[in-house]
Amino acid sequence: MNYKNPILLCDYSDPDVIRVEDDFYLTASSFNFVPGLPVLHSKDLIHWELINYAAKSIPLPGYEKVQNAKGLWAPSIRFHEGFFYIFVATPDEGIFFTKTSDPYGEWSGLQCVWSGKGFEDPCPIWEKDEKGKEHLFVVHAYVKSRIGFNSKLGLLELDTETFRAISEDKIIFDGSESQPTIEGPKFYKRNGFYYIFAPAGGVTTGWQTVLRSKRIDGDYEEKIVLAQGKSRVNGPHQGGWVTTASGQDWFIHFQDAGIFGRITHLQPMKWVGDWPVMGSAVKLNDEKALLSVGEPVDKWKCPEVSADKNRRGLTQGKADVPQGRGRNGKNPPVSEFQTSANVEKMSGIVATSDKSLWLTPSVCTKKIDSKKFSYEKEISLAGEWLEKERRGIIFLGNEYAALQVEKSGANEFMLSYIESCGSKSGDAERKENVIWSEKTPPVKEKLMLKMKFTAAKDGKSGLVRFFVKYGKISFKSRTFSTVNAHWVGGRFGSF
Repeated sequence: MNYKNPILLCDYSDPDVIRVEDDFYLTASSFNFVPGLPVLHSKDLIHWELINYAAKSIPLPGYEKVQNAKGLWAPSIRFHEGFFYIFVATPDEGIFFTKTSDPYGEWSGLQCVWSGKGFEDPCPIWEKDEKGKEHLFVVHAYVKSRIGFNSKLGLLELDTETFRAISEDKIIFDGSESQPTIEGPKFYKRNGFYYIFAPAGGVTTGWQTVLRSKRIDGDYEEKIVLAQGKSRVNGPHQGGWVTTASGQDWFIHFQDAGIFGRITHLQPMKWVGDWPVMGSAVKLNDEKALLSVGEPVDKWKCPEVSADKNRRGLTQGKADVPQGRGRNGKNPPVSEFQTSANVEKMSGIVATSDKSLWLTPSVCTKKIDSKKFSYEKEISLAGEWLEKERRGIIFLGNEYAALQVEKSGANEFMLSYIESCGSKSGDAERKENVIWSEKTPPVKEKLMLKMKFTAAKDGKSGLVRFFVKYGKISFKSRTFSTVNAHWVGGRFGSF
């Protein structure tokens, strides 16, 4: 039986993956949206389920306000001595980690490893020296807009008890000439080599590079192992290596896909001459494979995930996870909706921004995960409304459109369709353009606001229309179209 890429038509940017016994776990960037650091679970590497968030909020000053494109960048997930760890960076505050013994349960609050601007994409590795003493190292990349340079990878050593940095930052690889914009490093060790899997060349047109060295601090050899070539998959970008219990190797990575965000692909992988071979190159004989750069595959034979008693692969240990968890367990489903900033300390009604719904913390949205869908929300005119309070539904890309009800006066409500205008940057301040409105009579009734999304023929943009019918009022918006969404893909929901 074959699977088909992408395995997740949804924006799980910068994915990383591990296996613990027969279970696979994945995490991804969440930027300014909370709860953050999604945790997904799978039994077969193909079908994934959102089971938790590792960060209930972003416990840093300023994140009670919307910080578009900031927040939690490119996490890595690891399992070590009974605990799951997620390491993550914020571009302006530093490197942090959270841990748990139960990925479905409570994760610890984010704790600082290194404080400062300009570090991104951290990944830990635990290592024992010749005397058996354990060390903890973190590899990371650099944010040019904060620190003045990129295309390099750095290394920190952490205290194994406190997890605080105990070394100066050391640059261990400079890709300025051969691997520009190298980032998203993932640390591994195999057959006496340290490996760093890292994309280079940029998100939309880059490639996958693998570095190896006998020493953790280099010098590192380099090899490009996966690139678009003649395939339809631009990038391909950042991801992680995982081995099944049967011993098969796989690589998960993302592709930038416009309004769908950074969607997730699964590539076959094998080792030849202590180098990984990925994608289409896997089907070549070893000599040719080692000389080739693989291309992403559209489909492949499904992973063999069951363990052979005589071949356990790279088992990473046992997790203390309560029975009954997982797809067939009794734990309640996890909401896919996130707010645009921290709202856990807010009570009652949260005021929307007069200038922009982009700047409103309590806008509650979820990611697109289908090429065609509808969404609706019932708005009651009864009950307590504040003066000028607005409630409605919204679709956000680089621009946004919304259908809203506003308390415009005593016993008066105004129904409006609005669109943002101006800059195409998701960080920019927005102005709302009211292009249609009617005042409703002071009745104690409800409105059903609806939205329909359809993928455009180019496969990277979306077509959205809004609908409402209330008494004699019947409205259908013009078709709203937007392609990009500043790293995160399109989102929809309510406010």
